[in-house]
Amino acid sequence: MNQLVFYFAFAMGTFASSCFLYSIVIFCQTLEAMKGFSGIVFFFLFLPFPIFFLYTGYLLDHYSKKWVVVSFQFFLFIASFLLGTETKFFQSYPIWLLPLAFVNGIGMTTVLPGRMAILREVMESHRLVFHTIAGNLLLIFAFGMSPLAVGWFREFNDYPNLFLWISGFHLLSMVAFTLLKITNHEVKQKQEKGLPSLTKNFHAIWEFLKGDKVSRQVMYMTILSMLALGPIQVVLPKYVRMELGLGELARGTVLVFLGPGLFLGGVLTILFHHLERKGLVLLIVFSLSSLSFLGFVPFGKAYITSFFLFCFGVSGGVLSSLLPAILQKRTEDGIRGRVLSLYTVCFQFTPAVSGFLSALLADTVGSQMTFGLLGAGFLCFGLFSFLQYKELRQS
Repeated sequence: MNQLVFYFAFAMGTFASSCFLYSIVIFCQTLEAMKGFSGIVFFFLFLPFPIFFLYTGYLLDHYSKKWVVVSFQFFLFIASFLLGTETKFFQSYPIWLLPLAFVNGIGMTTVLPGRMAILREVMESHRLVFHTIAGNLLLIFAFGMSPLAVGWFREFNDYPNLFLWISGFHLLSMVAFTLLKITNHEVKQKQEKGLPSLTKNFHAIWEFLKGDKVSRQVMYMTILSMLALGPIQVVLPKYVRMELGLGELARGTVLVFLGPGLFLGGVLTILFHHLERKGLVLLIVFSLSSLSFLGFVPFGKAYITSFFLFCFGVSGGVLSSLLPAILQKRTEDGIRGRVLSLYTVCFQFTPAVSGFLSALLADTVGSQMTFGLLGAGFLCFGLFSFLQYKELRQS
């Protein structure tokens, strides 16, 4: 029962977060603001990650993970609630979307790694890898299905109701997390006055990564694999709407094919999670994903875009399941929260940077040229990583 409560809370919160990210991007694209404004807002959503991740990782390592997650999920709730109740204000003064996005980002900085860190306290230790992959399967499925859910809702409702609906899902998730029973609550690692310095936290993580080449290379691969997600979240929806001429529901239908692909990739990872040499699989799949990225826009057909999104989703599902599973297995309890927080920074902030830059690039050279240049770059990165990361390849 306790595990079901966790998965319900995890699913509701993850689905709400994914819908909010997609909704605020398409909402910004309806506003009369500067070029690339949606990319700037998207960047502010993830700006708190590199600023606060070490401190939130410390909180997760030294205090009740459940209550830390519930406290910070309130930031996510209040951001969507305010955008729902004060939509006209934000339409009149778009600049205020930046601090709102930043507040939402503060919550995500802790909630995302916190949910995964709670796994250790709720699930059996010998099933930790399986449940980590299952949790990521929920995460990527919610992310992939959010365009269709938002597109369907927008066909019959306006933006205020959409954001209030999202805040309701956050509230359900918070209530469920409070009901979660943690039987093996971790106590503080050390009796310290206040939070340690940024330098001390960073040094602890760096010493761990310096001594574990595989974990360090997993972090590098997380950055490389997440670079592709920014243009998919920011540029591709606009391409489907403007250049393919599709409405809200049709746009969501095209983009939703990423979801089944992610789900299938996650399922395949669960089915074969006992296989050895997960690092080799990770490197091969990353190279294949760059080929799918190259097929998104050059054909100018919605069904072809959907097909390549599905293929990209399969590879993305495998990558986003294997990356944290490897880290979960290799990290000690006393450092896990901070390592997973760093992983979350790489996982979430990298698409924010690439989304911001790709939005500016697309406004300058167009969507097709943007995806062509980025796809070629990702393919080069994939080949380089396969040849260079020997330790990960052999793990």
